[in-house]
Amino acid sequence: MIRRALRAAPATSINTLVLLLCQVVGIAGVVAIQFVGSLVGERLAMDMRLATLPVAVLVLSSALGTWPASQVMRLFGRRPCFIAAALLSAGCLALAARAVERSDLPLFCTAVIGVGVQGAFVQQYRFAILEGQASQRAPRLLTLIQLASAAGIVPGVSLFGLLGGRTYRDMPSALWILAVLQALAALAFVAYRPQDARPVEATAAPDARARGLYWPMVVMGAGAFLVMSLLMVPTPLQMCGIERTSIQQAGWVIQVHLLCMYLPSLSVGALLRRLSIAQVQALGLLFLLVGFLTSWIPGLGGHLFGLALVGVGWCYVFVTATTLVARSRAGAERFRAQGVNDLCVFAASGVASLSSGALLSALGWGGLLHLGVLLVLGLMALACHVHRT
Repeated sequence: MIRRALRAAPATSINTLVLLLCQVVGIAGVVAIQFVGSLVGERLAMDMRLATLPVAVLVLSSALGTWPASQVMRLFGRRPCFIAAALLSAGCLALAARAVERSDLPLFCTAVIGVGVQGAFVQQYRFAILEGQASQRAPRLLTLIQLASAAGIVPGVSLFGLLGGRTYRDMPSALWILAVLQALAALAFVAYRPQDARPVEATAAPDARARGLYWPMVVMGAGAFLVMSLLMVPTPLQMCGIERTSIQQAGWVIQVHLLCMYLPSLSVGALLRRLSIAQVQALGLLFLLVGFLTSWIPGLGGHLFGLALVGVGWCYVFVTATTLVARSRAGAERFRAQGVNDLCVFAASGVASLSSGALLSALGWGGLLHLGVLLVLGLMALACHVHRT
C-alpha cells in the first residue's frame, strides 16, 4: 500500500518532503559537532590551544568537499550520492561516539572529516529541491529549506540536554542517536526520484556598480564569518571550561545563536524593499558591534544576548555581501568569482575556528572580545569607504 501511494504521489512532492526531512537531520549532525567539538577537544587534548581543532577540521573538510561533491553527483546522480553521504555521516558519528568513549582525539578528528564531507552534500539539497519545479515556486522552496536548516539546529544541540547532557560522559549517547538519524535519512532517500533540471535562463548582465565592489564584498563576507566564528567557537569553552556552566546552558546559547543566524534571512527581502543594500549591511555591522559589547556582561545573559545579536548581524552582513558578489559578474565568469568568494569565506571561518582556542588561552575572554570589536570596527570603516565612494 505504501509503495502504491508513493507511485500515485507526484515525484516532485515526494522529493521535496524527503529533502526537507533530510535537511533537518543533516544540519543536526553538523551542528552537533560544532557545539561539542571544542568541548571534546579541550577534554581530550588537555590543551586550550588545540581545543577548537575538531571544529576547524569540520569547517575545512566541508569546504574541501564542496567541489568533489558536485562532480561526483554529476557522474553518478544525486540519489546514490545522497545515500552514500548520509551513511558516511552515520558511520562517522558512531565513530566519534566511540572516540569520546576511548578518549582518542585523533580518532575523533578523523570521524569529524566524514561529518564535514556530509555537510558538503547537504549544501546541494537546496539545488536538488528546485529540480523539476516551476520557477515561480523557487522562492517558497528556498524559504522552506532555510526553515528546515533552522529546525535542524534544535535536535543538533538540545539533544545533549534532553539526555541529561550536563557532563562529558553523556556525549556518546547523543552522538549514537544522531548516527541512527543519519541512517534513517539514508533510508528516506530510497524514495527520492531524480528529476531533470530545468533549462537555465539567460543570465542578466552584471551590475556595473556591483562589479567595482567585488573584492570589498569578498572581504566583507569573509570578515563576517571570521568575527562570528571568533566568538561562537570558543563560547562553549569559556562557559563550560572556565565559568563551569552546564553543557545544557551552553547548548541554549549556541542554539539561540544559530537560530539567529538563519531565521533573519527570511526578513532580508522585506528590508531590501525599504532600505538599500548599504543600509542593511550597516545595520548588520551595528548588530555585530553591539553583540560583542553585550558579551562583556558576565553570566548566562551576556553570552545569550551577545551571541544572538552577533548571529543577526552576521546574517545581514553576509547576505548583503553575497548579493553584491552575485551581481558583480555574469556568464561563465560568475562561477570563478563565486568560487573565489566561497574559498575566502571558508578560509576565514577555518582560521577563526582553529585559532580561537589559542586566542582564548593567550588573551582571555576580555582580550578576545577586544580583538572582535577591533575587527568589526575595521569592517565598518571598509563599508563606509566603499559605499560612500
